[in-house]
Amino acid sequence: MTQTADVVVIGGGVNGASIAYALAARGTKVTLVEKGAMGDGASGRSSALVRMHYTNEWDARLAWASYPVFRDWPDVMGGDPVFTRTGFMNVVGPAYADNLRKNVEMLRGIGVDTVALTPRQVKDLQPFVNVDDIGAAAYEPESGYANPSAVIDGFRRRIQELGGRVLQWTSVTGIVRRESRVLGVETSAGAIEAGAVVVAAGAWAPRLCREIGLTLPARPKAIDTVVVARPPELAEPHMIFIDNPQGTYFRTESRSLTLVGVPCPVWDIDPDTLGTGVAPHASAEGAALLTHRIPAMERATLSRGYRAFDLYSGDRHAILGAVDGIDGLYLATAFSGSGFKISPAVGTCLAELILDGRAKTVDIEPFNVRRFAEGRVVEGPYPYATRPDQSGPGTVV
Repeated sequence: MTQTADVVVIGGGVNGASIAYALAARGTKVTLVEKGAMGDGASGRSSALVRMHYTNEWDARLAWASYPVFRDWPDVMGGDPVFTRTGFMNVVGPAYADNLRKNVEMLRGIGVDTVALTPRQVKDLQPFVNVDDIGAAAYEPESGYANPSAVIDGFRRRIQELGGRVLQWTSVTGIVRRESRVLGVETSAGAIEAGAVVVAAGAWAPRLCREIGLTLPARPKAIDTVVVARPPELAEPHMIFIDNPQGTYFRTESRSLTLVGVPCPVWDIDPDTLGTGVAPHASAEGAALLTHRIPAMERATLSRGYRAFDLYSGDRHAILGAVDGIDGLYLATAFSGSGFKISPAVGTCLAELILDGRAKTVDIEPFNVRRFAEGRVVEGPYPYATRPDQSGPGTVV
């Protein structure tokens, strides 16, 4: 028998779950369909940074609107806390110091608790850090990271408590379209009729969209992470660092481990082959990056490494919004390695767009897929150096 819903959300990652929750919270009959278990894709392997520093206002506003949900999770969503406050630094080389200071001014105008620091001030806060190649840093004292599996499961729990349906281990085999309108989806468990469909399927989104004649300007890319056990002299957790001069980041995990993002220029990865490990050189490269910034990490020991992936758009910003010419079809994909921290606001904004006709919490129109055809850019006026592993195929200048 054919099932029905007001809205079908394809994808059980953090953004799909957030969208389904926001719709259910407004009384919408929503069904979320996930081909595996919730969080099986990129979201479950996310480093889940919770910070607001961006070089454009729209991403920053999404992050700022999302932050209270992570911080106040037990009050907002129920359950145990999911957020660990560590403090956050975004460091740039001397050539980008002025840009950073201007971006900090923009962020402070939004309301973000952030200040620009000199290299000396960075050293005062984190004495073990090498600042020789740092020109300036943005410091957010209240930022940190979240527990990705707990966040995704919390959204799932609330969807079901509010009457929504979550179908795990159910593949969407196609989006049903008649002329200029979507009618629902076909799944491995049967058809679901719906007046709206949200594609939040991450690296699987291009395949689904291509089958109904929509080409997404996005490609899946691998993401490598190595985990080290800190030496005794660094037993206390350090701040999260986004290290622009080296094109990496690192954050603590529990009270003894540190995660290191290793630049990975591997494009067009098949998301169905996630079982592969990190590149052979990833451990050595991650160690070199980490010890350059924190020399005492030379005495750290390798714990493990793992490969994840995400869908990267042509300009490395998310694709959000309605699709022109296909009524009832919405996109929330191509988060380009940076979607976790904005997921609560993305859910709210997509629900507003579907139910009210426009997003009110944050203006998401700049992220619409039509920007590529129109030649619009999301990037702000004061960017930083492009990471070498993100300047590969699909780049839109």
